[in-house]
Amino acid sequence: MKLRKSNLILLFIILAVIWSHAQLNDQQLFSKGLDYYKREQYRDAQKTFFNALKSSPNSRIQTALKLMLAKSYYKLGEYSSSMLVVDDFLRNYPESDYRDDIYFLKGKINFRREKYDQAVESWYWVVQNSRDLRLKNKTTNYLFHTMELYLGGQDLKDLGRKYDDREFRNLTELVQAKKMINSGQVEQGEMVLRDFLSNQPESVFANIARDILRAGRGPGVTSNHILILKSNQAELHDISNAFALGFYYAAREMAQRDRQKVMQIDTLAVESRVLSMLNTTMDALDKFSPLSIVGPLNDDESSSLALLSRYEFFPFISPFNSQKGLAALSPYAFQINPDAEIKGRFLAEYTIEELGAETIAVLVPADAYGISILKGFEDVVNESDAEIVEKQWYYEDTEDFSRQFKAIRSKGFYVSFKDSVLQEDSTLTEEELQEQFKIYLTETLFNSESRRDIDSTQVVSTGIDALFIAIYPEYVPYVAPQFAFQNIETQLLGNEGWNDQELLKQHQVYLDGLIYISAGYLDQESWNYKAFQSRFRQQMQETPGTYHLLGYDIGKWMISHYYPGISRGEYRDGLSNTDLYQGILENIQFGIKSRVNSQLNILKFYRGQFLKLR
Repeated sequence: MKLRKSNLILLFIILAVIWSHAQLNDQQLFSKGLDYYKREQYRDAQKTFFNALKSSPNSRIQTALKLMLAKSYYKLGEYSSSMLVVDDFLRNYPESDYRDDIYFLKGKINFRREKYDQAVESWYWVVQNSRDLRLKNKTTNYLFHTMELYLGGQDLKDLGRKYDDREFRNLTELVQAKKMINSGQVEQGEMVLRDFLSNQPESVFANIARDILRAGRGPGVTSNHILILKSNQAELHDISNAFALGFYYAAREMAQRDRQKVMQIDTLAVESRVLSMLNTTMDALDKFSPLSIVGPLNDDESSSLALLSRYEFFPFISPFNSQKGLAALSPYAFQINPDAEIKGRFLAEYTIEELGAETIAVLVPADAYGISILKGFEDVVNESDAEIVEKQWYYEDTEDFSRQFKAIRSKGFYVSFKDSVLQEDSTLTEEELQEQFKIYLTETLFNSESRRDIDSTQVVSTGIDALFIAIYPEYVPYVAPQFAFQNIETQLLGNEGWNDQELLKQHQVYLDGLIYISAGYLDQESWNYKAFQSRFRQQMQETPGTYHLLGYDIGKWMISHYYPGISRGEYRDGLSNTDLYQGILENIQFGIKSRVNSQLNILKFYRGQFLKLR
């Protein structure tokens, strides 16, 4: 008898150990799956949660595993699988603390499947039953905006018959008031909201009424409007129109593919005078209450709008401005054109890492842009074993660059001379090298006899591995022939100012082999571009150009972050945390600096062709 009792105790101990080990294993799998989920590796998360449930069907954390499995399926877009897990959970765990999370997820699944009335029912359950105040507040916004944007009058009546309680009547009253405001009956709608707050100040939906009455100001504003500011300057008129048309087409295409991405695109022509532009924009903020403003404007206007976004809390997207520090003016400002400093860094990294250049000369404009792009370039060079051996500047309206090129050419001779001499005697000082170089120039390289027979530019200047010239397009006709005339043997590097294919082809004899950077790159042979071009022509009756493509890329990127009920603050956060967006013309991702695009291309002009190197 004692033996049997001791055996029984031993059996209980073994079972307890096995059970504890199983629970520990479940916890480890759950933590592993959760880590995958947080890193957005949803397929790995789904597999981990599924395997944990399969290996331990009676686990203590089964409800948590099922919730995360359903959420993983949802993130993967596998809504049928997610709903199967949700329905199983609701059948088997009626008392679970996760029940409100499951109902919230059920509402999101129904919304994705365009079953908006069912989504409303699931979310209303959360509002009625959840003790999680954060989840309840979040759900009220989902609930309200789905009813506002996706349900008609008959849908609201049908739901009203099903939920004949005071809070649902409150919700329906708010939705109808907002629909009145949306249709232009602003005073009538706001009167309903004020009466509601007077009679129902403690309603769970009271904060929604207060938000609507704030008249479109602040980070909590919700909207499905994007406002594009178009320039009325003659030289920017066509660019603005093309950009806006490309953006509008992106909105149209996204809405056809996904009903929850329906957005209204408004355009507004503004003057170049900053004060007039700001007054017009402020009026538009009151009238449209846009979720975001996009401005294809000049630098001064962009800077002013960036500052305005800081105090009015709307995401401002600048498509063209490359000024350093624009995004730093406001946590709501975004630069799609990488700033000059980022461009300088990008080109320098390629020059050193891929080309292996060690001696570099630079020629840049003596303005804010030139100073900024040079700083980025120099920062990278100074972190490496390479060296900027010559630095030259030029000023506005310069047409004769001979002085700058002669200085660079001379430095090339000196670098070659210095390297060869130091190989023979590494103890020579800089002063001694300079003295010997003067003798070399006058007595050996360019002696009086050779001068009579050969022009000095016929002697090749070597010693400089790469020459970086930052220019604006209008300077190309002046720089190209003078560079070739000076006979400097080096790899020519350029900024985005060289990115004019027709201009480069006109000066091909001087510029063959040029390597330069570009924010945008269009592969006209790609399937994506050809398919887009065909669709755009068919629907818009116009052949897309560069600015149509830029508007399309930015529009598609922005709309991809939208969902009904999103606030300006949430929208800003979503745009800020952009994963790599690959457009037809331009890619978008924020890396080196917050809200400043870091995506660039390295192109090479070779034998009349334009090759993408990176």
